[in-house]
Amino acid sequence: MRRFRAALAATAALTVGVLTPCAGAQTQLELTEVNGARFPDRAFILTLPSRMPLDEGRVAVRENGGLVEGVGVVPASAADDGQFSVVLVMDTSLSMRGRPIDGAVAAVRAFAARRNDNQAMAIVGFNGKTSVLLPFTTSEEAIDRALESPPRLAGGTKIYDGVNTALTLLEAAKASAGSVIVLSDGADTGSTTSASAVVDRAERNGVRVFSVGLRSRAFTSKPLEQLAAATSGGYAEATTSEDLEPVFDKLGAQLANEYFLTYRSNARPETRVHVTVTVEGIDGAAVRQYETPAGPDGASGPFHRSFAERFLRSAAGMVATSVAFALLVALAVAALVRPRKRTLRARMAQFVALTVAERKDGPGHSDVVLSRAEKSFARTRWWSRFKEELEIAGIKAPAVQIVLWTVVATVLVTWLVYVVTGSLLFAFAGLAIPYLVRSFAKKRLNRQRNLFADQLPDNLQVLSSALRAGHSLVGALSVLVDDCPEPSRGEFRRVLADEQLGVSLDRALGAVARRMTSRDLEQVALVAALQRDTGGNTAEVLDRVAETVRGRFELRRLVRTLTTQGRMSRWVVSFLPVGMLALITVINPAYMAPLFSHPAGRILLFVAGVMVVAGSLVIKRIINIKV
Repeated sequence: MRRFRAALAATAALTVGVLTPCAGAQTQLELTEVNGARFPDRAFILTLPSRMPLDEGRVAVRENGGLVEGVGVVPASAADDGQFSVVLVMDTSLSMRGRPIDGAVAAVRAFAARRNDNQAMAIVGFNGKTSVLLPFTTSEEAIDRALESPPRLAGGTKIYDGVNTALTLLEAAKASAGSVIVLSDGADTGSTTSASAVVDRAERNGVRVFSVGLRSRAFTSKPLEQLAAATSGGYAEATTSEDLEPVFDKLGAQLANEYFLTYRSNARPETRVHVTVTVEGIDGAAVRQYETPAGPDGASGPFHRSFAERFLRSAAGMVATSVAFALLVALAVAALVRPRKRTLRARMAQFVALTVAERKDGPGHSDVVLSRAEKSFARTRWWSRFKEELEIAGIKAPAVQIVLWTVVATVLVTWLVYVVTGSLLFAFAGLAIPYLVRSFAKKRLNRQRNLFADQLPDNLQVLSSALRAGHSLVGALSVLVDDCPEPSRGEFRRVLADEQLGVSLDRALGAVARRMTSRDLEQVALVAALQRDTGGNTAEVLDRVAETVRGRFELRRLVRTLTTQGRMSRWVVSFLPVGMLALITVINPAYMAPLFSHPAGRILLFVAGVMVVAGSLVIKRIINIKV
């Protein structure tokens, strides 16, 4: 009796240990074709024998012995929601009451615990009719609610109808990689769908059917085995209901360890293709066959993109296209805003009144655009000041053209940076164009004003000498205009022109002092006002003013020398973080990637930029000492 019990226990252990791995643990690579990929695009499901990380570099795909390039590998864990979908078809006939149905529910729970978060799952029950117990979902809460209690049992075992319902769910969900797991303890009775129809539909949709048999009095394994074998699935048997849970647990691990394999085939039309897939570190190969469709109008040969298409799809092609488009837009704007050459008639019209008939050449379209734009700008407060600054800086281009070109350059640079980098954060760098234009104009303006201030002491000395030689103040200014260099010559010539038009000399000098922001010239204007009202020794007063100006210049040079270190510190502190960011990004892009890809990183970059700019402005205010 003891020998009989020992033999029975050994038989049961052998049954569970040998049959269960057929569905749960693969001994080699497995390849299943995915329905819906249109030739030359190919898509397969690659199942590994054990869980391991996999990328394109470890997978080799060959068609008829030739290595295929451009293979894409997407794990089930990283696939889109519902791309890897599975339907569990569970027997809910009366023969499953008691421990079998409890074991089946526990097995489904084990399978659900093993699945990936992105793997959609549905449950179908079948007896005398089929019913959807759980529609497709990736929610663990919804799955737990559906498995809280065993389903209602009834008579009948329509296995093929249940599988057909599962295939309908997969078609409606448009799953790329669909699988069906069938659990039954009996033979099919009364299905309206035939086994061949179910197999054809599964093969047409690229669906694998895994079947699990639970031994009972009415159990027949042949239909389940044929269904699994015809659809590239797997079959396993469980002796008792307790053996179902480990079987489904291993099935869940297998389906969670799948990869979506895609590539573009170079095979000719109407060719039998043998696909072989090998994985580095795994013995053996997965093999699949398919036949390519006929080419249009009998054309043959592998598919190749044209050179133009490959160039336009590349990064260099995108940059070249963007630059060409920007140049075309720039040329169009230039043709629009560039003023036409003025004819002799147009130049003479400024001095001679022409008749209406002679003025048949009206203003061009670009002149109209510029004039309307300038009229709209003239309504603002800053426009007259901006034009005056451009005049003092010696910039000959019209102010309206500078503004329009700045706007065009800002838009083009912003768009070009966005096209190249794909980031709105970097695209805002185009907004630096107006700042750069303004900085250039300010630099030219300050250079002219500083040059005027440097020339002022010598000019006052010449003016004083001319007064001592017997010239009036206006005559002395005429002598000064003949001897002094630019920009002093132009500004003092403006003073003489205003005086000849009836403007008082002190007011004309005051206007130049405002244009040049020269407090020293304001003293000269005050001297001119006193000389006009009360008289006096103007030459001696101008000598005193010249000595004061020279002393002030010496003090300014001393202050500038003492603050040189502060200015240098400002530029170092301002550009050091930017330079370090660029250097580390070039050396180790992956290390800096979260700053550009993650929302928190972008916020930190923005805050850091604001702090760097604020610190630079604070240092500028500290070292900018007015003397």
